[in-house]
Amino acid sequence: MTTTTGRPRSAQQDGLIGTGEPDLVLPLQEATDLRLAGRKAATLAVLAAAGCPVPPGVVLSTTAFGRAVAAGGGGPDPCGLRVPDDVGAALASAVARWGDVPLAVRSSAVDEDLADASYAGLYTTVLDVRGTAALLDAVRRCWESASSTGIVAYRQAREERYRTGMAVLVQPMLRPAAAGVAFTADPVTGERDVVVIDAVPGTAEALVSGEETPERWAVRGSGPELSGPRPGSPEPVLTPGLASAVADLARQVEAHRGGRSQDVEWAVEGDRVWLLQARPVTGLPDRPPTPVEVPVEVPGGFWVRESTHSALPWTRMTREVLAPRNRGLRKWAEDTGLLIDGGEVRDIGGWEYVRIVPLGGKEPPPLPAWAAPIAFRVVPAVRRRTRQAAAAARDDIPMQLLRRWSAQWRPQLAGRIAALRGVDLPTLDDAALEAHLRAVLDLTEEGYVVHFRLHGALMMVLGDLASTCRELLAWPDDRWLDLVAGTSATSTAPGRALARIAMTVAERPDLRRLVTDGAPSEVVLAADPEFATEFADYQEEFGCRVLSYELAEESLDERPELVLGLLRDQLTTGYDPARHDEELARRRRAAADEARARLAGRSPADRERFESELRRALEAYPVREDNEFFTMSAPLAQARRAVLEVGSRLASRGSLERPDDVFHLEPGELLESLREGIDRLALVARRRGERAWVLAHPGPASYGRAPSGPPPLSAMPAAARRAMERFLWLFDQLLGKEDERLPAGPGAGAVRGIPASAGTYTGPVRVIRTEAEFDRLRGGDVLVCPVTSPVWSVLFPLVGALVTDAGGTLSHPAIIAREFGVPAVIATRDGTSRLRDGQLVTVDGGTGTVQVRS
Repeated sequence: MTTTTGRPRSAQQDGLIGTGEPDLVLPLQEATDLRLAGRKAATLAVLAAAGCPVPPGVVLSTTAFGRAVAAGGGGPDPCGLRVPDDVGAALASAVARWGDVPLAVRSSAVDEDLADASYAGLYTTVLDVRGTAALLDAVRRCWESASSTGIVAYRQAREERYRTGMAVLVQPMLRPAAAGVAFTADPVTGERDVVVIDAVPGTAEALVSGEETPERWAVRGSGPELSGPRPGSPEPVLTPGLASAVADLARQVEAHRGGRSQDVEWAVEGDRVWLLQARPVTGLPDRPPTPVEVPVEVPGGFWVRESTHSALPWTRMTREVLAPRNRGLRKWAEDTGLLIDGGEVRDIGGWEYVRIVPLGGKEPPPLPAWAAPIAFRVVPAVRRRTRQAAAAARDDIPMQLLRRWSAQWRPQLAGRIAALRGVDLPTLDDAALEAHLRAVLDLTEEGYVVHFRLHGALMMVLGDLASTCRELLAWPDDRWLDLVAGTSATSTAPGRALARIAMTVAERPDLRRLVTDGAPSEVVLAADPEFATEFADYQEEFGCRVLSYELAEESLDERPELVLGLLRDQLTTGYDPARHDEELARRRRAAADEARARLAGRSPADRERFESELRRALEAYPVREDNEFFTMSAPLAQARRAVLEVGSRLASRGSLERPDDVFHLEPGELLESLREGIDRLALVARRRGERAWVLAHPGPASYGRAPSGPPPLSAMPAAARRAMERFLWLFDQLLGKEDERLPAGPGAGAVRGIPASAGTYTGPVRVIRTEAEFDRLRGGDVLVCPVTSPVWSVLFPLVGALVTDAGGTLSHPAIIAREFGVPAVIATRDGTSRLRDGQLVTVDGGTGTVQVRS
């Protein structure tokens, strides 16, 4: 394109203040808002502010375009528009200071120069425009290009809706000696360490239109090289020095655009290279990020890697959204009277670590056994907490909290989730979207607090039943689980609902054929309206949850193909929820009958103790999984939805390269960009590099010196002792006790872990490390994974057996496996690295062994 030189002037100097509506005509250097200036002009404005040599200009904003559309009847088709008189007057006044010079009038649409679609050459540019009448005619032609046949076809091919934002950039013409384009990566080979320059004499219009063959330069670290002279041209268009200057400008633009490869339009007038346009090079594979070292700052205390929920590092957004968990952990300790200040989760070197926080925050010195009882009487913090423990036991705070869940928290959270989910986010203005996101973040924080308070209550109630069974029945520590088998309905609800849909599919041969053949979701859903409704209802009820706690991972309702794949495999495996219900009920009755028979000769007090603890546990156990949907999975899914909407807007405005880059930002950075249009390309590029470094440098299993341990439990007052016993018990049940992991067996192929769900199964291994790999699972596979979140339960009707690297007998994978009657071995530490896809293995969930057969 062709514009002229000149120093940028202020809005007052340009005479744009007071020329009508303040956003009708803008000086280019102030036109950084893509919504007003379109992408082409806004990009140039941002680059000019960063020091790039951009010629001056003015921008007729999208507001003016909207005024013209409204004056023309408000329809979406801008053909036949005229420039309103006040708009024309404002523009004429703005360009009058340049005198009678030829102008370049260029379309600047909101939807052009995208990272994955450039729209190059499809919008209109009019050159050598002289006089007001010609200027207004050129503006009209630019507006009309928004509905040209080529633009409409391009949008349809990309399945995009019509976008109305069109601005017009007006600049005095340059008279360049040479012009062209420069690519900061080879557009053919994808090579990144080269700048490829196409150059022609004069303006670049003949080059852009394809009418003229350019000369080509390749500029690498060794210097510029003329790789393709112009046919029939005795003299080169550029000198080596100018080629280097063009390459330097292109690299400068790339650096300011977050390291994304750029297609840069340039022109040389005199001895100066001017920047005329910049857009991402489309069609190139993503460049691997350059690792950026992350400082490893270890705080005081003893920290252990938390891999049961975060097998991989969190993205920056997820880490910040999850940060309020620490408040819930503190509240847990207060509710139950624990002699600690709760737990603390911290990012160290990019990986998540957790520690137990001592009362007062600092590790106390070791106490001899004789001094411990004295400490409980004289240390104020300890005395206060032992009083809380006594009050919690006296008032039965754990059951109060569990009943509060059913009566208050659950319905309140369900209502807020439904209300937030019902908001049509694209219709919100920016201020309303910010308010919505803040409401979602408030919900997630409140959900964490409720989640951990319920954990404290469950710790006491379920621990009491386990202790009763151990003391009165001499049962092993996991035998009590048979007494509550099959009562966690939330764990199995998605699988049960999918089984009902599978029955519908099985009864309709044509529909079944489409599903089993793997037809695209739009084809399957269009083939049977009744099935489509049933499928939509399923997604409405079960899809609004994250598949992991990582916000960057898709939610279930974003993956209809996955759900159809699960349906296909259910048709093959024939999962029968009624049969599983009967088996679990039989196991539950058998365990209760055995316990009562063994207690028949015990005292009435012992028998009543068992019956009381069993009643409480049957009321409590379902809450372990039930609360997770309302306190964690569903709120996080709403957070993902709102964050992505903001990301989509920022990407459309040039602040981000693509919407999912938003997960490399923190909420405050995100909202600041939404309000102020701050460019985050460089920040995202750096965060990508930091994540690459973190993934290449896994943290150790722990930091710091292990504490000496709590005072002897026997020295504690009764209520405090019970609370601490239950806490230590739950810690082992969630994370697994070291002494439960069996030593390696004599067989070279043996993998050992903690027995979590009884039964044996022989089948092929399928290693699934992340939620993105769900579609690799097939019916009858042995699922081998680092750990599972509750939403993985949708897979379990297909699973023959389960093997995990981490977890304990009350971890999510163990509970879900038991509820589906799937043999499970957990906490193998290295099952995902020792086992590989396709191996035939036998999983024994009763002994905790996995034996490779072939």
